[in-house]
Formats: sequence, structure tokens, C-alpha cells
Amino acid sequence: MRFTETAAEDLAFSVSPLLEAVHSWHALTDPGHHALHVPWVRRCRRLPTGLRRQMRELGFVVADYIPAFFERRADDHDADFGDQLSAVRALPAEQLAAELAQTLVDTTRYDGHNLVEDATVRDAALAELRRSDLGRAARLADVLTDPLPVVEGALTALEDYWSAAFAEEWERVEPTLYEAIAGAGQRITHQGVLPMLRTLVPQIRIDPARRTLRLDRPHDHDIAVTPTRPLTFTASHYVWPHVRVTCDAPWPLRITYPALPLAPASAPRPASQEELLAALRALAATPRLQIVACLARQRRSTQELATLLGLSQSVISRHLQQMTQAGLTTTRRDGYYVLYSLAPTRLDQIAAAITDLATPHD
Repeated sequence: MRFTETAAEDLAFSVSPLLEAVHSWHALTDPGHHALHVPWVRRCRRLPTGLRRQMRELGFVVADYIPAFFERRADDHDADFGDQLSAVRALPAEQLAAELAQTLVDTTRYDGHNLVEDATVRDAALAELRRSDLGRAARLADVLTDPLPVVEGALTALEDYWSAAFAEEWERVEPTLYEAIAGAGQRITHQGVLPMLRTLVPQIRIDPARRTLRLDRPHDHDIAVTPTRPLTFTASHYVWPHVRVTCDAPWPLRITYPALPLAPASAPRPASQEELLAALRALAATPRLQIVACLARQRRSTQELATLLGLSQSVISRHLQQMTQAGLTTTRRDGYYVLYSLAPTRLDQIAAAITDLATPHD
């Protein structure tokens, strides 16, 4: 990829809930290659048995090549998970089939030809698969004939996966991904495009003299990043340790890169004396310390906390209000209920402030 002197104007950054769910599903297909995500793999053992079976059966869709149709509306920061799924369902069947075919056949062996449009290449690919893997050959034939059942099955599995587990996980990782792209923007502003690119991943090689970025892939392209063909970097936690590149029409030019945990986490901002006093007052009661212990395990509603602690809902609400005002808890609505959780950043700030008070200074 070649960058002009004004390449900063030709770059964009995004995050995508659908892509993040897809990449986390990819990690589940082969946990041994995704050591960073072992905690998530273990959590997913608690998924419903039927859903786990469904995700295993359709795992070929995300096991190696990630179809570009999952990037639909990935640049739209107003699009939520449901919007992105609807956008995929609206795509032409030919585009869906061409992308699904790449999950079953290494199309680089056929000079990147579209198996949907090129009957000669399609027949050659099917014949080769029938000699080595009849099941995969049958699946490819089905995909090329009618991709919609496979796509709908994958999207339905993703919907169930999102509802059962990943919606909550997205709430955890989304803020850190936005922090990552904000940091990338600051680096571009202060240092330029190439120094920012150098921080992304080891697989990317930079040639400052030629103003080029190189990723070693068997699929050879020489691409100029221009105003008419801009490049979007999509920050992801679950894409690690891979770098995903989309460079074929009709899809926009994109690199999905592991934003975390490449850079060490920054230290929390020290709390001011006012913030420290407010937090300590909010913790200075037995029921509120008990609430902290309960929320350390999982999000809970007022009703759950009242039952666990043997207090009335109105008393619990007053305690939670004081804790929320001090920034110790956050809320999220889930249907009829409001769920409370701890704010780890604020707790880290308070801990750092107390440690600083107890440290002798010259």
C-alpha cells in the first residue's frame, strides 16, 4: 500500500460490533491458536448446548477466511449489531456466494478468479475438492447454487451468540477500541501517518523512504491509498493475532488490526482530593462494601442486591445512588431492569491515589 504526502486525509478508523463478534467466533473455532482469548473460550463453555453445536457446524464460515460481507456498514458508527446484520441480509446472493466460496477454496490458487462468475474455474475447484474432501465439495456446490441458507444460518447463530453472551462482552471491549483509535488519531496528528502505522502490528513492514506499507500475503496487490480509494483501519480485540486485509472489489479497502493488547495499558489518571474523598465516603458503610463484593462477581439489579443483602429495594437504591454519584458504579438498562456494575477505572484511580498518599516523597 502506497501513501501520498496527504495520506492522513485518506485514512479512516472504525469499530464494528458484528466484526468483533465474528472474530471472537473465529477464536472459538481453534482456541489453541488464540492464547490471549482463552478466558473468553472458557466463558463460552457455558453457552447453551444447541447454540454451541450450531456454531461448530457453521464454524467453517469464520474458521480461516473471514467473508467480507461481515464488514457491511462497518464504517457506520451509528450502526448497531442488528443494523449490520440487516445490511448483510440485503446483499445480492452473488456477492454472498463469492465470499462463502473463499471459506472453502483457496481462490489464490486460481489467480483470484470469482468462482460464481467463472464456470471453468468453478468446475476445476469442485473437481479438485471431490478428489480430496467430498463433504467440502458438496458444501461448495450448495453455496454456489444458493448461498442464502448458509448465510442465514450463520447470521442466526450470531444473533443467538450475541444475545447469550457477546452483547455484554461488546460493552466491555468497545470503550477500549474507541480509545485505541483516538490514540491512533493523535499519533497521526503529531507524528504523521507512517509512525502511526509502525505501531500497529509486527506483521506490517514500513518503508519510510517509499512511503509504503507491506503485508506478506499470497494474494499480491499493489494499492495506492487515495481520496478515491481511502483506507479504513478497523480496531479489534478479537482479531489478534491476525491482521485481516480486504482489498478486492466491490468491498472498501480495509485493514482490521489488533488494537489490544499491543500497547501497554496506560496508568489511570490520579484522582483529585475531592474525588478521593467522595469515593471514600461512598465506601464508608458496610452495605456499600457488601454491594461492591456482589458487583465484583457480575452485574446485578437493585432487586437482586436487595435479596442478597436482606435489605429493602429503597435502601439499596439510596446506597447505589451515592456510589454512582462518586463514579464507583455504572448502569445499563436490560429490558425492565437497570443493571449496576463496578467502574474499574475509577477504582484504579482511587487505589493509585491511596498508594501515592502512603508513599514517602522527597
